[in-house]
Amino acid sequence: MKTTKITLILLSLVVFNKLKSQTIASARAATVGSNVTVKGIISNGAELGSIRYMQDVTAGISIYGTNLSTVNRGDSVIANGTLTSYNNLLEITPVTYTIIASSLALPTPSLITPNQLAEVHEGRLVRINSCTFSSGGGTFTGNTNYTITSGSQSCVVRINSASPLVGSLIPTSLVNVVGIGSQFCSAPVSGCTSGYQLVLRDVNDIINPSSIYLTNQPFPTNINTSGITINWTTNIAGSFFIKYGKTQNLELGTINGIGTSASPSVNIVSASPATIYYAQVFSVNGVDTAKSLVRVYCTKSLSTGIIKVYFNKTVDNSVSSSTNAFYNPKIADSLVAYINRAQSTIDITIYNWDNSSGGLAITNAVNAAYIRGVKVRIIYDNTTTQSGLNTINLGIKRLPSPVGASYTIMHNKFVIIDAYNPNPNTAILWTGSTNWTQNQLTTDANNVIIFQDQSIARGYKLEFDEMWGDSSVSSSPNTSLGKFGQFKKDNTPHEYNINGTRVESYFSPSDGITSHIISTIASANTDLYFGLLLETRSDIASKVANQITSNSLISKGILNDTSGASTSYFIMKGAMSNNIKINSFSWLFHHKYMIVDQSNTSSDPILWTGSHNWSNSGETKNDENSVSVHNATIANIYFQEFTQRWADQFVGIAELNRDSSVLVYPNPASGVVNFKLINNEDARLITLYDVFGRTVYSSSEKTDSIDVSSFSSGVYSLIITSSSHSYVTKIIVEK
Repeated sequence: MKTTKITLILLSLVVFNKLKSQTIASARAATVGSNVTVKGIISNGAELGSIRYMQDVTAGISIYGTNLSTVNRGDSVIANGTLTSYNNLLEITPVTYTIIASSLALPTPSLITPNQLAEVHEGRLVRINSCTFSSGGGTFTGNTNYTITSGSQSCVVRINSASPLVGSLIPTSLVNVVGIGSQFCSAPVSGCTSGYQLVLRDVNDIINPSSIYLTNQPFPTNINTSGITINWTTNIAGSFFIKYGKTQNLELGTINGIGTSASPSVNIVSASPATIYYAQVFSVNGVDTAKSLVRVYCTKSLSTGIIKVYFNKTVDNSVSSSTNAFYNPKIADSLVAYINRAQSTIDITIYNWDNSSGGLAITNAVNAAYIRGVKVRIIYDNTTTQSGLNTINLGIKRLPSPVGASYTIMHNKFVIIDAYNPNPNTAILWTGSTNWTQNQLTTDANNVIIFQDQSIARGYKLEFDEMWGDSSVSSSPNTSLGKFGQFKKDNTPHEYNINGTRVESYFSPSDGITSHIISTIASANTDLYFGLLLETRSDIASKVANQITSNSLISKGILNDTSGASTSYFIMKGAMSNNIKINSFSWLFHHKYMIVDQSNTSSDPILWTGSHNWSNSGETKNDENSVSVHNATIANIYFQEFTQRWADQFVGIAELNRDSSVLVYPNPASGVVNFKLINNEDARLITLYDVFGRTVYSSSEKTDSIDVSSFSSGVYSLIITSSSHSYVTKIIVEK
């Protein structure tokens, strides 16, 4: 018995010795690579992913590890591990820990100004008062930075993809914010003095000092040819009214609501068809007033509202529910026909336009329209060759997108025809994924969607005018006023009634497209299909996986490539297994579409498409456009295309595995790939290219295998050169 007691005492001493800790300040002063042990209070939970921040009375620090899922806000923890620097954020990883108490009060946040956010605040709770968000009135998106300003000082706020703030309204009024000091600075050495961020955890980190405030952004309902109902919600009931007009000056006056409400609605009546209206909403409680930013709406048009869809590859009409999808191998000719019918204006945005047969036909049609008196404006991406513009009439006004560190690409591909023609049935919006190059028009898988509707044409013209810097179709571009990329504002309508079909419209990066993609995924009740060039956002991938798993959805997806996106791919693959495929052909799978609940007409069948790649650049810098069409027929039309592309993938893989000149095995592969020329020639040079044409492997030594275990999943081109021939085949890397 005494021996047992002595053993227990010795074990207790060992445990106590292991749990003996240093202050966080002394740990932060240690050399990177040192082993440290600290004790502190945890200030966040799973809303920030696999990282936890902790602090004591001396300082704060982050700890990181996949083993922290049970560590919650308010836990007192002793943590041990190696001191590391991740993009200049000091953290302890890998970490082991012991929870010694739970549900403790958190330290009081330090009150600072934006300019004071610095190294001393890393891992600590801080508070900044009287802030405004530069993106106020929009919607929070995960893995995104936002700028807040207090007085004349500004700093960066970071929203994690798992934060409950994702999808909520970005405040439009003065607020106080509480968050955790952090840093992301990719300088190659430690000691970077920039990149400090305030990481927000949930809605309680935004403190509204007013007694009444908006809890969502205003949204329209009952969109008709003579009016719109504008709705919003507040935290408490109050009296309410709107100011509105046909310009941002809100010159048409005030419409008062009746009584008080926390869910107000106000009707704009006696309006004109296809007319842009600007409105600002107000709710009042005593001396406090909550108000939105000025937002944009559009009434229903008198157009036919016909929506047409073209695909440049074959479709499977056997799964048609009513209207057959249309395979159109001559998409350029269809666009030429629309241009030839233009009566007054043509506004063009295009990422890439060449002088191949299709591109030249479009060029000739644009020139002919200009000669017959149609006013033409062109905005094009300044990073591509644009040989199709070489023979454009010199009298046609054009604008290249700006280049520099603040911009990436102008990736739109839309055409607006006759937006303000007196005849509402001549107005056209042409958009989709298709660039005007030989491969894009004829070889790569693409789609086009066309709206014969004056309202959405006028909404798109607002976006065009913002980049152009002027709304006059006769004016030259005003580069001093024109805005591209991250400098644009959310200033177009987002809801249209097109002949009874609800159509949403969003532009990037001003409109937070990712949050709307996630909301669309969240609406799926029965089935979810997607066809994408790429998907690199883990927040979207996680939503896909969670929605499929939690709702037992029927789901399939095709991606062109996973280079640089393996995390997202494998998040989805974990839920979808073999129901997600990598394009097995040499042509690009260039679509950017999603189909929701096409089989369930009692739900809300949706088709999402446009130019927007589901990427960080697409969300934060590129000029992109997307439409969401709530229509069972349109969703099924895209499903017919998807069904054929899905079937083709198996044909493509089979073709790769039975190349007539080269034997490749296994294929797909995750490790060593073997190959052999069946005529027994010796290979002199072995080269492997990724989908972007980059060389990822090259060898002039005699070999008959390549280890692809370190390569990202995707499709690769293998070129084997012998003394007399070159042989080309494909390898699929799938892990």
